[in-house]
Amino acid sequence: METLPLPSLQAFSALQLLRNTAPRLASDFAGLGIVFYDSLAALPHLRLEVGGDERFDLPVFGLEPICEVFARTARQSSAWHDGFHFVCAGTTTLTHLCQFIAPPLPGGVTDAAPRASGARHMTALLASKVAGIAAIGLLTHERAASIYEAGRLTASETL
Repeated sequence: METLPLPSLQAFSALQLLRNTAPRLASDFAGLGIVFYDSLAALPHLRLEVGGDERFDLPVFGLEPICEVFARTARQSSAWHDGFHFVCAGTTTLTHLCQFIAPPLPGGVTDAAPRASGARHMTALLASKVAGIAAIGLLTHERAASIYEAGRLTASETL
């Protein structure tokens, strides 16, 4: 069994947010991707088009209110379920919902480049290497939580 590196304080915060959100999730939970950042200057991203009548006032401050937003958005029946959501790591503030992110590929892509299973996990792994990104947290519809930092999986558990 592979030993994971020790996660940072930001990774513990990301995991805690996923742990607190998990019990609130509906039966049509679709998955959740969270970018914890200090700066977004180096991460290419675009807001996804969201239809429907549901609206959210951003920013959202604090762990509990953010968990409530995630529980409402991370369901198939919500127009807000797609993409990654952004949380400012220093202030625990939800600043962006439904973002498409396009992390740069490592130079000289070869068989030795880092790998992760599935597009969302590979995106998280690569985005976690971008300057200003503290950690990326994922929660799959099977309730498997993963935290990526600096291009490595640093935490993994079933919630």
